[in-house]
Amino acid sequence: MAIYKIIGQQLIHHTHSLALQQIGSAHYRIGDQWFRVVPLGELPGSHRYAEGYKRTDPVIRRHAFLFPSFSAFPLRTLLSQWSDEEGLGDNTVLTAPIGHDDPRYGRLLTDDIGEDLSIAIGYRTDQGDLNAAILTDYRYVIVSGFRLNETVAAHVWVGYGNIVLRTTEAPAADRSQPVAQRFPKSIPLWRRVLRHFELETDVIDRGRVIG
Repeated sequence: MAIYKIIGQQLIHHTHSLALQQIGSAHYRIGDQWFRVVPLGELPGSHRYAEGYKRTDPVIRRHAFLFPSFSAFPLRTLLSQWSDEEGLGDNTVLTAPIGHDDPRYGRLLTDDIGEDLSIAIGYRTDQGDLNAAILTDYRYVIVSGFRLNETVAAHVWVGYGNIVLRTTEAPAADRSQPVAQRFPKSIPLWRRVLRHFELETDVIDRGRVIG
């Protein structure tokens, strides 16, 4: 959080500052996103987010959403809430209903992914109950936009049994052409990650084309 306090003052979304503001002892705000820090003592001992808890990068709650670290929160919010800045053109390209029960989906949702391939951001909903028996896990997997000189930001969203591919890359051809020709920068990066989970064909070759 200390690093974000420094860089957040330089960030703006729709003319609004994205500086980290503290509201009370454990409540904070970034732009219009309110959240609170969840102390380690509140987490059940068996809770997934208790393991490896860092007080310098604590667990965060926003309504029913729980994030394993503060670092995950602004990244997820950037992709889900702040990616509509003028000129970004963050669009859905493909979506594929793989299903919760597919073990490949489960691995993509939870397994480690090499940092050379992506930045993975997991989070969950527990309806505000840390002891909830029914949980829904989600994950963003950023495949492009974080390396030096990359001009396209592309990611995979995993949730509700679905896999969704989004990118800022402008189509290089019309919709009558294969997606590989329309998005030549994003497709290889998506394939490289999905191939590790044997999902490449089901998502890219058989998925529903949206954009």
